[in-house]
Amino acid sequence: MKKTFWIALLAGTAMGLNTGCKNDMESRIAGKYEHPDLPGQTFEFGENHRYIKTMQAGASDCTIEYPGTWTVDGDSLFVESSKEKPVYHFGDSLTEEQKNIIRKLAECDLEDRLAFQIAGVDSFALSLKRGDRIVTYTRIK
Repeated sequence: MKKTFWIALLAGTAMGLNTGCKNDMESRIAGKYEHPDLPGQTFEFGENHRYIKTMQAGASDCTIEYPGTWTVDGDSLFVESSKEKPVYHFGDSLTEEQKNIIRKLAECDLEDRLAFQIAGVDSFALSLKRGDRIVTYTRIK
């Protein structure tokens, strides 16, 4: 009986510690970041694992929000595209034809799931590795 109690206690403690680590990494990552090479392109890792990538549509008067989800598993960050269509914020200067072209281009080449190794995270930046490249995103919120 004592053996069963200690095994259950040890298993519960291990699960609690493991969950705590995961939540700690998620809370450290949560926030909004800007891409270093593409000013205006942002990535927001929000509550309930909600992810939003926002980008400018070329030089046009339009921003596009791509919704999705994000999770952390060990030292990896996973971002998954939503089945929802992107949200468009068109400016008044665009014609309907231009809006349709932007919609068509924006929806043609979305990757379903991306995986990144977490190379570092602090209150100023998030560094992610994919392949041989590490990109450091600046925290803006």
